[in-house]
Amino acid sequence: MSEISKDHKILVIMILNKTELLDELLLEFTTAGIDSATVLNSVGMAQQLSTLENTRILSTLRPFITSDHSENKMIFTIVDESQIETIRTVVKDVIGDLSDPDTGVLFAIPTLFTEGFH
Repeated sequence: MSEISKDHKILVIMILNKTELLDELLLEFTTAGIDSATVLNSVGMAQQLSTLENTRILSTLRPFITSDHSENKMIFTIVDESQIETIRTVVKDVIGDLSDPDTGVLFAIPTLFTEGFH
């Protein structure tokens, strides 16, 4: 078994609604020294529920949960704790203010250990 990491690696997750900016975001990550990430296709709960046709509750909520995007992109990367502010700056520069509707969500989780990470 591996020892618990003492070098403070952080898992950063971004759920990107503005999928048209994915390539630009990843290129800017690379420029900023973030050179490894995994990208997955995803669908948010509101997007999935908006596809249902005959639900009483949804018929009244549909105008509030429909989005211009049919899918999201989830970006995962493990970085040193010191790179967190760099990621936040790059995201703001490329995506804009995440408090604006239909942009994305960014969060980070400390890791206990990493294996296979270089």
